[in-house]
Amino acid sequence: MRLRILAALLAVFAFSSACPRPGAPPKTFLVVTFDTEDYVTPESEGIDDIPRWLAETMTEEGVTGTFFVIGEKARSLERRGRRDVIAAMAGHDIGSHTNFGSIHPTVTEELETAGWDDGVRLMIEQESAGLDELARIFGIPVTTLARHGGSYGPQLVAALGRLGAGYQGSPASLPGRDVVWFCNALNFSAQYAGFDDAYYRDDLFEPVFDKLKAELPGAIKRSQVLALFAGHPTKIRAEEFWDLNLYGGKNTQPEEWRIPRLRPQASMATAQKNFRRMMRWLGDRDDIEITTYRALMKVYGGQKETVTRAELRRIARTALERRSLAPSDDFSPAEAFAGLAGALAEFSKSRSLPGELSTVHPLGPLDMPPAEPGIRRATLEDVLALARSADEHIARSGTLPAVLQVGGARVGTGSLFALFSAVFLDLDAGRPLPAYEVPGFEPYPKTNERKIVGEIEGYKTWPVHKPDLDLSRIIEFTRLQLWTLKPAHRRR
Repeated sequence: MRLRILAALLAVFAFSSACPRPGAPPKTFLVVTFDTEDYVTPESEGIDDIPRWLAETMTEEGVTGTFFVIGEKARSLERRGRRDVIAAMAGHDIGSHTNFGSIHPTVTEELETAGWDDGVRLMIEQESAGLDELARIFGIPVTTLARHGGSYGPQLVAALGRLGAGYQGSPASLPGRDVVWFCNALNFSAQYAGFDDAYYRDDLFEPVFDKLKAELPGAIKRSQVLALFAGHPTKIRAEEFWDLNLYGGKNTQPEEWRIPRLRPQASMATAQKNFRRMMRWLGDRDDIEITTYRALMKVYGGQKETVTRAELRRIARTALERRSLAPSDDFSPAEAFAGLAGALAEFSKSRSLPGELSTVHPLGPLDMPPAEPGIRRATLEDVLALARSADEHIARSGTLPAVLQVGGARVGTGSLFALFSAVFLDLDAGRPLPAYEVPGFEPYPKTNERKIVGEIEGYKTWPVHKPDLDLSRIIEFTRLQLWTLKPAHRRR
């Protein structure tokens, strides 16, 4: 057994591994992750020991990672007095796996019929309590939350953004970009998995390990940050998931719980050996930067906080040429809308376009905008009045307006974006017109919509969920918040 690094140095290792040497080509970040959940199996069966030896093995092999922990599991470890498990895991990184996990109503079930504001308030209250409790129990900062099964809602992501936390396992991504901003939170999506039910037997582990060796180089090349999901600790020993008592929307009472079928305790020696082999193999690679999500929140957490007149010019021209809404490299469509509205509002007061504005980070509209405007032409002064109204709405609510009225007619967000773009470009060129066509325009950005919505639709099949779960409201809110989607950038 090779001792590469002391546990006390793991935090320093994690941060330094996330910062490439000056002049060196950046390597793909890789995070070894676990979803730590089972508080159902009796303590006597040793399920709690598994995350301890996973953490200790990684420490001994000089590899660090992130344990995503359900709040109920953390509270169970504390009640059981397992300070040894808590200390071993805290030598790495801890993230939330939601406060209550599979207990009904799940996050998705809570948000199924919720509005936007009440859903965000609920998620802030519920999940901030979970983040705080994990930080108290493990004694380290907790800065990320990973999706638990099919538990998702954009209000949860927006709540995490308000809390300064990131979201792992997100459905939100962009082509070629698996680290993005969505709902004003950092979102991570790329993952490699397949190790549940394999460690405990050599004949099962060898083909899985061989597959990893063959496929990881390609996965690395396709990813900015790759989560190597090393499994659910409970599934190293248990044949069934711990939350089987909660399947189908049912909250079975604890006195009626059926305990998952378990593999022989003796098989854990094989599991430990195989897990160590995999961690040693990872630690020997020179084409990845092994790190944690806590470190990555610092690496990717910066945004461009000013938008220039030239940048708004490029954004406006691109939107009109392509007749679509899309993020630029630095700004979401929502931020671009706010910048255009702010620039026109400033022009209406000073008769001059500003050279630079502070970036505003609004959410998308909370209702679906109409694609076709109720009016076909608007005067220049009407457009400037619309821009002032949009700027005031954003400052007041933190969201884009779904509609604004001019001449008693409704104009939706996409049409406003196109109209503001046309007027901005003419003012920028010094050739404003007395009146402008008000075009029909897409009501929300469609970039990567099919992939994102398709993944969310798959969450309905999570066996924990109630059979009649309706995702339509969650999907519509997600579509509206595609206004907030943009790439996240790595800082050296």
